[in-house]
Amino acid sequence: MPDGSSKTTTVPAAIKANWPPVKSTATPTVGAGLDQSMIAADMQADGSDQVAYGGHLLYTFAGDKAAGDAKGQGLGGVWYVLSPAGTKIG
Repeated sequence: MPDGSSKTTTVPAAIKANWPPVKSTATPTVGAGLDQSMIAADMQADGSDQVAYGGHLLYTFAGDKAAGDAKGQGLGGVWYVLSPAGTKIG
């Protein structure tokens, strides 16, 4: 959660090659077990909408290849999976 609770990404462009942002072109929705009121699409400086959950901008990790992978978990002490409550899982 390198951005903290910022609605604008603070991740440098060079890092985004490994941590691409989750973008949205429509109103984001959530699956079972998640709270629809906690999801949003926040406009970024480049005009794109990045998905946020629980006030945290979301990213994927390039090293994750299969469903359930979380190989980036805890990297650099800033990248964490979020719980359904929108808090980091440490």
